[in-house]
Amino acid sequence: MNSGKIFTFVLYALGFMLLWEWLLPLEQITKTSEVHYFIIFVIFSLLLNFFHFPWYITWPVKGAFILYSLYAIFSNDLGFLPWIFEMLAAIKADIALVLSRDWLNLSSFFRSLLFFLLLWQITYLLRYWLTVKRKIFAFYFMTVFYIASLDTFTEYHGDRAIVRIVIIGFILLSLLFFKRMLEKEKMEGQQLLLGRWMIPLIFMICFGVAIGYLSPKAAPIWPDPVPFIESKAENMRGAGVSKIGYGMDDTQLGGPFINDDRVVFTVATPTRQYWKIETKDVYTGKGWIASDQASEGMMEIQYGEEHRIDAISLSDNPVREATFDFDIVYPHVVRPYGFLSMEGEDAGFLRYDPRLDKLIPYSEGLKEVRLPKYTIKYTPASYSLMELRGTKGIQGGAGLSALRKQYTQLPETLPERVRNLAVELTAEHDNWYDKALAIEKHFQTGEFSYDQTRVAVPAEDEDYVDQFLFDTKRGYCDNFSTSMVVMLRSLDIPARWAKGYAPGQYKGTADDDNRIYEITNNEAHSWVEVFFPSLGWVPFEPTKGFNNPVNILNDEKNDSSATPVANQDSGEASENQPQKKEKKKESSANTRDKETKSGKLFNKYWVTIGLGVIIIGIAAAGLLLSRNRWIPRLLIWKYKNKQEDEIFASAYAALLKRLERAGLRREPGQTLRSYAAYVDSHFDTADMSHLTERYEKLVYGGDGDAANWEYTKEVWESLMKRTMD
Repeated sequence: MNSGKIFTFVLYALGFMLLWEWLLPLEQITKTSEVHYFIIFVIFSLLLNFFHFPWYITWPVKGAFILYSLYAIFSNDLGFLPWIFEMLAAIKADIALVLSRDWLNLSSFFRSLLFFLLLWQITYLLRYWLTVKRKIFAFYFMTVFYIASLDTFTEYHGDRAIVRIVIIGFILLSLLFFKRMLEKEKMEGQQLLLGRWMIPLIFMICFGVAIGYLSPKAAPIWPDPVPFIESKAENMRGAGVSKIGYGMDDTQLGGPFINDDRVVFTVATPTRQYWKIETKDVYTGKGWIASDQASEGMMEIQYGEEHRIDAISLSDNPVREATFDFDIVYPHVVRPYGFLSMEGEDAGFLRYDPRLDKLIPYSEGLKEVRLPKYTIKYTPASYSLMELRGTKGIQGGAGLSALRKQYTQLPETLPERVRNLAVELTAEHDNWYDKALAIEKHFQTGEFSYDQTRVAVPAEDEDYVDQFLFDTKRGYCDNFSTSMVVMLRSLDIPARWAKGYAPGQYKGTADDDNRIYEITNNEAHSWVEVFFPSLGWVPFEPTKGFNNPVNILNDEKNDSSATPVANQDSGEASENQPQKKEKKKESSANTRDKETKSGKLFNKYWVTIGLGVIIIGIAAAGLLLSRNRWIPRLLIWKYKNKQEDEIFASAYAALLKRLERAGLRREPGQTLRSYAAYVDSHFDTADMSHLTERYEKLVYGGDGDAANWEYTKEVWESLMKRTMD
């Protein structure tokens, strides 16, 4: 590899390092988890550009890599040919969404495809900026702005990235400036000058950056504008993409969100629980609010004072403890079902709001406080299956009637087809428990799918539940839980919407044999509570991919065909299994039944086909990498046995292309004679000038003798062989 090639390779390497800084934060700020495919694609594309492969080679190779990457990410073990048909159908559907400007509902597959195409274009632009324009400042400035914005407004920490970008960018800008200056002045020995200049340049830049990085920094003179900007953005933000976590405002549900792995709290306890915070009772058609009932039912509970706020008939369960340690502190109490009492680190008390079924901690000075640590005593919730199935209505005084009215509230605008669906699903059952199970089971069918990104927001004239049940059938816990509550209420069964956290991830055992669970913002969750007069509020879990951790005791002595019941998970092995979110595609036998005959043959002989593809790929790569050796030989063989004198003009044009490929670039506007002199100085010969003189006589002077191929063939072959070095 000559010095010119080495310099160009250095430029490509520095350009790749700048582009890499765009890809590194993706796993932290998006849901993208296969970034390595995009990085490999960028490297592959830049190498193809570096070796100047023609478009009819680079396009199929890049296209094949993109197809392989998408298959590896999204196939879900589906056969290759069936996946191709599925991919084409998905592209057709996504193009329709693009034409209708429904950007939020584009599939992850289509977004990845578009991202690959974007990187394809960027690598082409890099080649243009580095080797043609010799200017990279615009891309460098955009990179600095991009990393600075991520560091300011996201969880990504860009301190080290900025240092890397400054070093890479200054080196790249300096090299390109020096190269432009040498070419403008037409100085001889350019590559030698560049080599001598690069070492002190890199040393000075790295030394300067190190001094700046290690030196003490003065405090900022102006106040930080970020909180102001974020507050304004929060006020202006509509139903865009939000970050998952616990929130207080549930008036407008729907829309996509991104994951947040920040730990909210850890808890040590012997049993797996849902961690409850509050409930909402008024459904508006768009979301949930708390009713305006008077707060005179508020009660104070002193720390350590036993007070049952969860009415559970089976109270002979052993008393357990849950010790909470919060990383993100809120002004409310997170509690398990079966609450008895709470102990805080400081003196104070709790206020219980029955309207929200919520506990709020206060100091002795009657101020709301945020508790970083506390311990709750509770009796694990257990429910009698016989009493659950024995509930067919509410019979009681004014209190129960008022409760029933409050928790069967529905907006007058609720579409009638929601009620009709609830009646249809529960027609076979005569008790509230089986009706609730029938609705809960409905959401576990293949009709519905769990999704955090392609989640619609109802229009002004749409109902949130109606849209989910009959139109989108795609969403997360808020969609599933709200829909079940509304359907139960339409059957005159009291139900409410509960919020808090899912059980979290099992992290091992503590010294006292308690199990430790880690709860992140990703575990923020909502579920359903149904009121049973003899038991109180019983939780149900309609969200696909989640399991209800409550304990239902099968005490129906005379019914051997009782419905299987849910029990508390026990044993460490079960705790090690994380909450499973539903896969976006059902990988069942139904998909295999749809495979075509060719797809089955592919699955049967995939090893042979794979080896064949690998061998062909290696052979093709070898041919591509060694093309500077075999293409000149092929051209020599092509023209050597030609006898026609008119072949000289074609052979001369082929030589010019090979010289260009070998790094001897002809500048725009440069005459053939000047270029021939440049080539001869490079090879230390006069052959190119002699050949060019005869070519000009043939083309411009009409001298037929100049076209004598036998006379010029040996000189042409000698120059063609030199391009192989």
